[in-house]
Amino acid sequence: MSQGDEIEARVAADIAQHGWHVVLVPPEGNTPGWAHSIGLQESFGHPEIVVFGMDLEVLGPLLNRLGEAIRAGERFEADCERDGILQGLSVSFRPVDARWIPTFLGNAAWHYQRQDVAVLQVFWPDASGRFPWDPDSDAVWRQDQPLLHHRETHLALSEALVAVLQREGAL
Repeated sequence: MSQGDEIEARVAADIAQHGWHVVLVPPEGNTPGWAHSIGLQESFGHPEIVVFGMDLEVLGPLLNRLGEAIRAGERFEADCERDGILQGLSVSFRPVDARWIPTFLGNAAWHYQRQDVAVLQVFWPDASGRFPWDPDSDAVWRQDQPLLHHRETHLALSEALVAVLQREGAL
């Protein structure tokens, strides 16, 4: 069995058992890591979820917590804030522009065999409770959360992330 077949089998097994699979992408240099789901749309008719910038040890459990809530019937909607997901912090959800699906959720696009996968990005606030689209939010912290609801590269991505993606041929 090839490595691709093994990955496909693991994704299918996780979706069959839990309803979703979690993909973890480690940070590289000064660019953030991220995690995303595969299977929420297939299992529950809910958009997939992506979140950036936290430690991978936090991202995996966060996506699993969201998946459990979705399995229990909760729905997360674009452009809304929710409490009770991260300890003491609100989170906000924004739709991911389809342009970014192949770049950041290629595994989900591969699984669904299409690029138009519905995805929500989860954002978490800085220490002052500001989200990254707030011009007064912490600039260093803001770089860890690309604004994938924007189609334009200069609005969506930090310069460091653009450089990495260009080097890897993803942009």
